[in-house]
Amino acid sequence: MEKDERLSEAIKLFDVRQYDKALPLIRKLAKKNDPEANYYLGMMAMSGLGMKKDPSLAYESFQKAAMELDKNGTYMCGVCHANGIGTTKNDQKAFEYYQTASEQGSPAAKTKMAQAYELGLGVAKNEVKALKIYVELAKNEDAYAAFRIGLAYLEGRGVQKSAENAFSWLNKALSYGSIDAMNQFRLIGTKSKTDARTTSMMVKIGEELLNSDHPQDALIYLEIGSNEGNILAYTLLVKAYDEGLGVLPDSKKAFDYALKAANMGDGASMFKLAYKYECGQGVDSSFVSAAKWYEEAQKAGYEPATEALSSLRGY
Repeated sequence: MEKDERLSEAIKLFDVRQYDKALPLIRKLAKKNDPEANYYLGMMAMSGLGMKKDPSLAYESFQKAAMELDKNGTYMCGVCHANGIGTTKNDQKAFEYYQTASEQGSPAAKTKMAQAYELGLGVAKNEVKALKIYVELAKNEDAYAAFRIGLAYLEGRGVQKSAENAFSWLNKALSYGSIDAMNQFRLIGTKSKTDARTTSMMVKIGEELLNSDHPQDALIYLEIGSNEGNILAYTLLVKAYDEGLGVLPDSKKAFDYALKAANMGDGASMFKLAYKYECGQGVDSSFVSAAKWYEEAQKAGYEPATEALSSLRGY
């Protein structure tokens, strides 16, 4: 069997998740310095597909692929440096790899470059350059790029604020299938016709993300839920700002969300708000206000409020 045929067979096995069968073929070709085989070996080693996770082997394999000018291998070297996978975390090196992979024709690397310019990761922050890259990507109907352009116009980052241009680009992103754009429209109170998600579904997604390795992604779902009057969304936002999950801890914001939830008549939220007044969390301490909200929680049938009220008053 010719090399190309063996590689095609290995990739087919990889694509249908038969990693145990794909691995021997990929290893053989990788030993012969086949760049695509090294890329796939790196992916398997990085994620533990058909083998134990081996970050060092992953980075080594991506490097071998990159040395043979494989754009995917070059891109993954950038990912490894950005996240400290099998090598030192180094945003500058990550950016350099992304730049090279972009020149080799990798759209994913172009996106990473734009993000780096937006945030100043490994390169001087330059929102104008970021926007220029996104515009280039959007020519090929890149949904994420179109969304970022829309957001830039909405917030005036790297370009003059323009609601008209923002909505135009966000609509393009939506037509390209962008969930980010769909969420943005929902956040500002303009639910798109294609958005069939209920408020409860949005909050459930937010809750799962808040408890994941990417809690920052939960915020927009929870904010949408709170805008649409979901008490659980308020409660989870209190937790996020109290504990610094996906955001910097902010006791004032946590208090504000607790107040909104309490005003909706939820006993547990009333109790939480009373405790914040009692301890001075995000607000000046006030036993009077604490007692008021413990009483309200008690009336709402939240049993722990009775003991808390007694403890506060001393009787």
